[in-house]
Amino acid sequence: MARTLIKGGYVVTVDAERAVYPRGAVVIDGDLIESVGADVPAGDYDAVIDATGMIVIPGLINAHQHFYYHLFKGVANGLLIEDWFPQVVFRVTPHLTDDDMELTAWLASIEMLLSGTTCALNHLRVTSTEATLGRIAAPSEALGLRQVIGKEFQCRLPGNPAHPRTLEEEVACVEDLIPRWRSRAGGLTRLCLAAECNAIFIDQQVTSEEMLIAAKRVADRHDLKITTHISAGTLSFDKTYLRVLRKTGRTDTQTLMQLGLLDERYILAHGINCTATDIAMIAQSGAAVAYTPTSEAVRGGGIGPIAPMCAAGVNVALGSDGPMVDYSVDMVEQMKACSMLQNAKHLDPAAMPPERCLELATINAARALGLDDEIGSLEAGKRADIAIFDLATPQATPANNPLTSLVYSARGTDAHTVIVNGEIVVRARKLARPAAVADIFATASRRAQTIIAQSGLQDRMALNWPHRQS
Repeated sequence: MARTLIKGGYVVTVDAERAVYPRGAVVIDGDLIESVGADVPAGDYDAVIDATGMIVIPGLINAHQHFYYHLFKGVANGLLIEDWFPQVVFRVTPHLTDDDMELTAWLASIEMLLSGTTCALNHLRVTSTEATLGRIAAPSEALGLRQVIGKEFQCRLPGNPAHPRTLEEEVACVEDLIPRWRSRAGGLTRLCLAAECNAIFIDQQVTSEEMLIAAKRVADRHDLKITTHISAGTLSFDKTYLRVLRKTGRTDTQTLMQLGLLDERYILAHGINCTATDIAMIAQSGAAVAYTPTSEAVRGGGIGPIAPMCAAGVNVALGSDGPMVDYSVDMVEQMKACSMLQNAKHLDPAAMPPERCLELATINAARALGLDDEIGSLEAGKRADIAIFDLATPQATPANNPLTSLVYSARGTDAHTVIVNGEIVVRARKLARPAAVADIFATASRRAQTIIAQSGLQDRMALNWPHRQS
């Protein structure tokens, strides 16, 4: 097996001791980290990476993404989430084909790898077949991105009358494919379930208590995580979140708790409107929360109580949401937004320090996905998923505090070298594995325009100057 040495960089391990080596060394043997420390171990190396002037961190992990959103950047301006679903999402998704699902997986994989993300949870909501999963997995496997596919768990309900399966048939279908999809391509592709409990989906009758219970039983039988949206929506009596809360008398978190479902299997996306009671329940249950700061900010949804969650012992991870919402999946941007929004919300410049933001984007996210024994920190015996960011740039120089410079000054595009499973997949800011990037981009642009036209959304592409002077 090949041995690779990374030397001279500012190594931030995010291990249990939070060890940092200002001019450290990381040795990779095959697909695993052999050693991390201050000194270069003696021995022969097949490759040496000089990381002088760079910061070496665990590969960033996006704990909440929607790959199929990548075709529709720029169409969501000015919409609250309750309006965004019927006006945009429900109009474009019927036009998506398996070709589109593969195309968007190429876009997502390219963008994330080139910005230092080595692993992402891809939360599905559209109805998929096993063939669809194959098309979604192919690009990330070809490029070397680690992907956890959140397979949608849905069935025929009043709000989803065209679904091809009853609840019993959905259980059988999902259980049949799990053995083939639990882990494949050397662990690059994994599986979890996506079972929605958000008030919006309950109000739209696309989910039910029976469906949530069935999904949890499947997850328990097969030791899988469950990703779900919770507590997102506008705090207005005219909008869905409070309307459903008034109708049911319980929050999304309380729904899961009262059904006896909430536990460490759950990855709860957003959580903007979580109450103090919700936070206590989540902390007690062991569930994780995936915070998506720019998504929530751009749609005016609010700023989630993330600092109090961390203080309560909740395992909080970072995600980007899909770029049909906030247009970017740059996890460096998410770390910066996380810190700034939380500091502003709590009027405390230390509410969310950069060190914690890096934890949310690495070891906490790995723990949320159930992969913290494999990835999320730089430690001997873990898989070699590593991101090396160049800080000798106009925006980051002088990097007096390299971690602070990464979170507040750098950009995802400063990712110089990215390693997944011990293999260099980004070298000198370019993909190391072959990909017809120009053709993919051109095809995506054409296809996006076609679907936008088919959906009647051309007007949303027009510039709007509501405050222009006459």
